[in-house]
Amino acid sequence: MNAKRIEQQSLNRGVIINILMGSAGMLVYAFTHLEALFLDASFVLIEVISGIVAAAISRISQRKTKQFPKGLFILEPVYVFFKSILIIFLMGFTTWRVSVKAYLFFTVGQGTKINVIPVLIYAIVMVILGSWLLTMYRRGNKKMKGASEILTVESKNSFIDVMMSIGIAFVAMLLMFIPSGSPLSFLLYTGDFFITIIIVLMFIGQPIGFMIQSVKEILGAELPAGPTKHTIEAIVSKHVSNCKKIFIFKKGMHIQVDVYLSPGMGACALNSIKLIRDNLIAIFQLVDVDFMIDSQRENKQ
Repeated sequence: MNAKRIEQQSLNRGVIINILMGSAGMLVYAFTHLEALFLDASFVLIEVISGIVAAAISRISQRKTKQFPKGLFILEPVYVFFKSILIIFLMGFTTWRVSVKAYLFFTVGQGTKINVIPVLIYAIVMVILGSWLLTMYRRGNKKMKGASEILTVESKNSFIDVMMSIGIAFVAMLLMFIPSGSPLSFLLYTGDFFITIIIVLMFIGQPIGFMIQSVKEILGAELPAGPTKHTIEAIVSKHVSNCKKIFIFKKGMHIQVDVYLSPGMGACALNSIKLIRDNLIAIFQLVDVDFMIDSQRENKQ
């Protein structure tokens, strides 16, 4: 199956699952006012909206026009960048909300006791649905040999959501065993503050990392060392022994390979060039390979 079709199917199914999860989260939040639930449900609703946008981008990014002969793959890292910014903002906003609530409780005793039972039921359901969604995204990306940047991001975000739900379930179960008037009774009013802070501290690095990586792709930075770069360099080196340099760039699912050949290669290298193209396309599908004979580059070296 076409790589883009696998990506689109995974995203479309993810939107449906996230709509169910987000709706349930906001409904339970309306009854409990648990800020960790607000973060969890808002996170899922962001997934719904961004999933629809991601599916649209997935459909149009590979279209080639006269103005964009290599497609619109740059839309994929642009999408990742803005989604990362939104998630970072959401984490910061929720941290501020729970901090205000905790401050009011510890200073003036103002707070609302957490209604544990609906929270626990919700968290268990979210863990099940989130794990299903995470597995679906990972399987889809595995079929594409990990080439989908969008599914990679969605998988990471789904993992964060599952961990949020697990954290909420853990706090809910803990609160069930804390009697009123005990030294730990303050958790009955501020438990969501501690779990929210822990979740944010544990996972804030992921959207920051995605944001930095997407900026590098947008600006045209060379692909860093890793399995993809190693595989491409090995294939090129296998068929062309005297290439001067290999530059590899990635924008979303699209990979651009620029191979600089020695001036003496000439027409005799045509068969090797075809083998390299065929091997890379068989593995990565959405890849362009350009070969250049650059005597000036050689003279500089």
